[in-house]
Amino acid sequence: MNMNSIRIALLICLSHCCFSCQQTPVRQTDSRQKLYENDWISLRQHQTPQWLLDAKFGIYCHWGIQTLQYIPEYAELSNDERIELFKGENFKADNWAALFEKAGAKFGGVIGWHGSDFKHWDTQYSDYNSAKLGPKIDIVGEVSRAVRARGMKFLVSYHSIKSDDWINYAKEGVDKYSPDIFWVDASFGGTKGAHHQKTMAYSKYIGQQKEIRRAFPEKYQRAFITYFYNDALLKGKEVEFMYKSHDIPPGVGMRDLENGILPRTPYDAWITDMDMSVPPDWETHGWFYREGIPLRSADELVDMLVDVVSKNGIFLLNIPPMADGTFPQEVQDKLVALGAWLAKNGEAIYGTSPWFMYGEGPNDIPEGNYTFHHNNHFAKIAYSEADIRFTMKGNNLYPTCLGKPAEELSIASLNSAFKLKEGDILKITHLGSDKTVSYKHSPAALVLQLADIPLDEMANAFRVELDFSF
Repeated sequence: MNMNSIRIALLICLSHCCFSCQQTPVRQTDSRQKLYENDWISLRQHQTPQWLLDAKFGIYCHWGIQTLQYIPEYAELSNDERIELFKGENFKADNWAALFEKAGAKFGGVIGWHGSDFKHWDTQYSDYNSAKLGPKIDIVGEVSRAVRARGMKFLVSYHSIKSDDWINYAKEGVDKYSPDIFWVDASFGGTKGAHHQKTMAYSKYIGQQKEIRRAFPEKYQRAFITYFYNDALLKGKEVEFMYKSHDIPPGVGMRDLENGILPRTPYDAWITDMDMSVPPDWETHGWFYREGIPLRSADELVDMLVDVVSKNGIFLLNIPPMADGTFPQEVQDKLVALGAWLAKNGEAIYGTSPWFMYGEGPNDIPEGNYTFHHNNHFAKIAYSEADIRFTMKGNNLYPTCLGKPAEELSIASLNSAFKLKEGDILKITHLGSDKTVSYKHSPAALVLQLADIPLDEMANAFRVELDFSF
């Protein structure tokens, strides 16, 4: 039997076994790596891929029949009526991928399923999909090919988990498109809603709700994640599963915060999915394109990216295509500005590690609710030139000032009485201009002399080369 036959047999076995079975696990023919068993202890052996920890920044898109919901003349129509009007006549997947790349993203993707039963790929389980109706486009398939053609990893997100047949669609998505990141929304486990309803506080049951919503059963959660991770092993891929709140045990995948930023550094890598749009209130909230809704500035996008990365996080940005499949010029301009900043300062972002301190400065992140979701939903988090964030790579420490500093930038936490002593600093360079920076290092602070440095209006990153010799 050849390897492909073995792979097919194994996946069939995994698909049809009882979700709660405890039978002897099927093992890969390569003894160095066994397949995951259908239990949390085995799944906790999964490791977040280094490529994802290094990537730091990705982009995805909400695009579908809901886009028409925000067009006034179509707002009162049903989803079925909107399908005929959802044509995507100017959609080109390579244009999407080119914009992701220009913005500096290292992975990109699209929603596969959101808010209705309408699927965005050519599924065998239902004709109610974008390949057979509406635009007649296999959206997931085309975006996956375009993203990978430009050397980026591919992400797909599944929402709207309402029934047990979800797992069939999810497995099909893995089989057909082999995503590098499989991302699920809050309906996968229900703990995000449970926090809002006061069923839970963090990961503790408090039961203050009037009624309890049924959560997606654990047997399906375990079965799908096992299937996804084993499929990756058999394909020789490194993948990640992303989820909301406390939907699965820690260590199995990566936590996602919706429009949220953590106020401190956690000891597990995490991701935020941040909408580029900033609704004025909850009535105008939505992740799809809405004409007239303000967008986050390129400056804010840079600041959030730096802040998240300094706290062991990854930044995922939602950008909203219009109904025809193109992006507004304003969206493109902001992403190009973000990409231009990263082209000069990416050394302080890509492939870095958090330091033992994430930073200093006067502005603190609000705690928000129990999950930290939505604490930047309305772009209320403030950053200024007094806020400094740190990352590390090799012997280089990267302080990034979240604004344009004055002619002197004083970094109190890098004083010579605390972590760095006099003589530890070999050289300081302003990344945006590649100019050497003069400095004074004392027990009070590290003071950078910037009078002759062409500073960036958005944020300024510096390479501090340290002496680690004994």
